[in-house]
Amino acid sequence: MSCGIIAVCIMPIDFFLWFFVIRPYCVRNRKAYTPGANLGVTAWIDWQEATEMAKANGHRGMLSICRLFLVLNVLFIVLLVASVLGVV
Repeated sequence: MSCGIIAVCIMPIDFFLWFFVIRPYCVRNRKAYTPGANLGVTAWIDWQEATEMAKANGHRGMLSICRLFLVLNVLFIVLLVASVLGVV
């Protein structure tokens, strides 16, 4: 499989984690206010807020989900760059 196809497959998982897990966690804890931001900015801010709250409150499960979200985003960028450069 090419890097581009794998990168495209990562995005729905990433969106699912943000929309159904991270975003509701931020809303529940009243840290989800991002007026005028696009989807990417909102997801990144929610990820930062959720990570900070999970560390402060000792929510290990949410902290693991936030780490997975970060790993998937980094993996997406690496695969996208590799695909554009034709590395693999």
